[in-house]
Amino acid sequence: MHLYLSTLLTSTVAVTVTSFQMTSITPIRTKSSSIRMSDIVADSTSPSLDAQVASSKSRPIQDPMGLYSYNTEERRNGMIQSIQTAVSEPNTIYDPMNLYPIGSNERTSGLIQDYEPQVMASNAVIDPLGLYNSDAPIDDHTIMSQALPFASRPAMLTGELTGDAGFDPLGFATSQADLMNYREAEIKHARLAMLAAAGWPLSEIVDKKIALALHLAPLVDAADRVPSVLNGGLEKVNPFYWMACLGAAAAVEFYGIHKSKAGDEAYFPGNLGFDPLGLYPEDEEGQRRMQLAEIKNGRLAMFSIFGFAIQEFVFKSAVIHETPLFFYPLAQSFKMYADNGFVH
Repeated sequence: MHLYLSTLLTSTVAVTVTSFQMTSITPIRTKSSSIRMSDIVADSTSPSLDAQVASSKSRPIQDPMGLYSYNTEERRNGMIQSIQTAVSEPNTIYDPMNLYPIGSNERTSGLIQDYEPQVMASNAVIDPLGLYNSDAPIDDHTIMSQALPFASRPAMLTGELTGDAGFDPLGFATSQADLMNYREAEIKHARLAMLAAAGWPLSEIVDKKIALALHLAPLVDAADRVPSVLNGGLEKVNPFYWMACLGAAAAVEFYGIHKSKAGDEAYFPGNLGFDPLGLYPEDEEGQRRMQLAEIKNGRLAMFSIFGFAIQEFVFKSAVIHETPLFFYPLAQSFKMYADNGFVH
């Protein structure tokens, strides 16, 4: 009986010691082995997760689209880099229209620049829409377009021309000669559109008054819409007027062709030497500012004329009646809005 109890006690102690050794060895072996947590394996010989996170935080973040707001932690820590960093100075204000007066704090402190800086080449490929695959080969010499940051800059658009932002998605300009021809066409249409954008609403305002004073039939219709291809009424215009317009346009065109083919080194597209009021600056900086203002206003005017024609055709109402706030005194504008049902 005593022998049986001694044997049982010895076996129990042995099992207890063995269990203790197994539970003690397990964490020691675990330290030198790999630990799998949520299918993420971290080996003792690789950098720790904290070190990887710290390393990723130290890398700069490219944000050419300005997706990070100014109060985000990344921008406060100085981790955000944008494509504008390489082409502009901090706190620089571009004022091509001279909206800031001479005595303003911004101009006296030297923050104002008259025109935008020239676009500088950048080898960074910006792909905010994820158009490139992860394994897609990328040309290190690619220069991205300023107008379309997700597309490469066309080869012919080098930024030499004023207002060139690298916008030619359909690839019309395939040579330098094509580029100059397209710029000539653009500046001509821009100037014509600026005249039309002013003359269109002005004719709707004064046409009936002038016709009444001269005892003539007005050219605008009952809704005060001017004659156009979509509105109709062009047959009411005197044919001699069209002949005079055609002759004047042909004369200007022939003169422009002669100027462009004369071999003058100072010539650039649209430079006809016409400045009767002497408004064109003599310094190079002022000239670039004037050219930039002209091309931007001309492009806007082309969109405006297109909008005028479509708006009057769709709504069957004159532009001056759709937006009277731009063409009539304030009190009369509100009265017209009330008559049209916009103000109750």
